[in-house]
Amino acid sequence: MQEDINLSLLKMISTNGTEEQCDNITNWLKQQYPLDGIGFFLKDTESTQAHFFTETVPKVVVHNLEDILLKINQTEETQTDVLFFAQKEEKFITFRPGEHSGSLKPMGLTIPLGVLGRSVGTLALVADPATIWDFSTQTSSKLSFIPIISGLLDNAVSHELKDKKIRMLNLYQTVSSSLSYIGDLQELLTTIISIVTSELLCEECSVLLYNEENNEFEFFTAVGQTGMELIKERFPADKGIAGRALREKTTQVVNDVQSDPDFYGVIDKEHAFKTKSILAAPLISGDESVGVINALNKVESKFFDKEDDQILSAIADEVAMAVKNARLFDYVVESYCKIRQGKNSCKGCKRPLKSWTPCAKYLGLC
Repeated sequence: MQEDINLSLLKMISTNGTEEQCDNITNWLKQQYPLDGIGFFLKDTESTQAHFFTETVPKVVVHNLEDILLKINQTEETQTDVLFFAQKEEKFITFRPGEHSGSLKPMGLTIPLGVLGRSVGTLALVADPATIWDFSTQTSSKLSFIPIISGLLDNAVSHELKDKKIRMLNLYQTVSSSLSYIGDLQELLTTIISIVTSELLCEECSVLLYNEENNEFEFFTAVGQTGMELIKERFPADKGIAGRALREKTTQVVNDVQSDPDFYGVIDKEHAFKTKSILAAPLISGDESVGVINALNKVESKFFDKEDDQILSAIADEVAMAVKNARLFDYVVESYCKIRQGKNSCKGCKRPLKSWTPCAKYLGLC
C-alpha cells in the first residue's frame, strides 16, 4: 500500500498537464480516504477550469457543486475557510463547521487551495456525513496534504499557461509569414482560415467582407463544404450574430445559436446546414469596418472558450489589416490607371501582382 502511495506521489511530481494532475491527485486521495467524489475548481489569469471526478455522486449534485465553486472563486477576497455544503430543500448552501446543527447534514466540504497567499482554486470532497465530520474535527492532520496539492496544481496551471503562450506565438508567426509571402488576397485569407479551422478544431470557417455602400456582407472565402457553396453570396449586414459582432465591434462567442435571438437561420435552411456554435470576430482596421471572420461548430468539446476567443481575435486584427491594404492597393492602382488612360481605363482587369504599373490592357498584355 505504501509503495503504491509513493509511486502515486512520484507520478504527480513528474506531471505537468492540469487534467492529468487532477486525475493523479484524485487517485491518490481515493487511496487515502472513503470519498464519493472529488472536484477541483482551478483559477489562472487567462481562464477558469473545472474538473470533477465522481463515483456515486448524482449529476444534479455535481452541477450544483460546480455553481458553488464558481461563486466561491469569484469572491473578491481569497476564501481561506473550510466550508461544509449541504442540500436544503432544493438549494445547495455552504456553511462553516459548527454554524448549523440538527437535521442539516453535510454532503461534503470545500477546501481553499493556495500558494504563498495566492489563490490557486478550491478542492471539493463529497462523502458521507461521518467522513466529512471527521475531516472537520481533525483539520490539521487530515488536511496536511493541501499545501502539496496546491503546489502541484499551481505548477500544472503555470505550465499550461506557458504552453498556451508558445502556441499563440507560433500561430501568430505562421499567420504573419503568410501575410509576407502570399500576394493574392483570396489565396491569403483561404490559407489563414484553413489554419484557424485546424487550430480551433471547428467544422467550417469563413470571411465575410463588409460593403458599406449597400450594408451587406459577402462571403469572400471559406473552408468547409457549405462555406464553399456560399462564396460570393450576400446577406444584410445588420442580420445575424456576424452583424452583431461588427456592430458592437467585439468577438461573439455563442455556443447555442438556436437560442440566440440574433441568429440568422436563413442560410442554414437554404443550404441544409445546422449551425450549433459560432465564434464571430469583427475585422476592424482603425475606424474602418472591414468584415467578420466566422468559425462554426466546435468539434471536440462542442463549446468555444475564452482561449478560442483570444486566438480568433488576434488573427482577426491581421486579417483586417491585410484586407485594408489590399483595398488601398487596388484603389491606388486604379486611380493611376485612370490618370494615364482617362476614359479608356478599365476596371477589374488583370495586373501584374503588386505592380504599380497601369493595367494589363494599357500595357498591351490583354
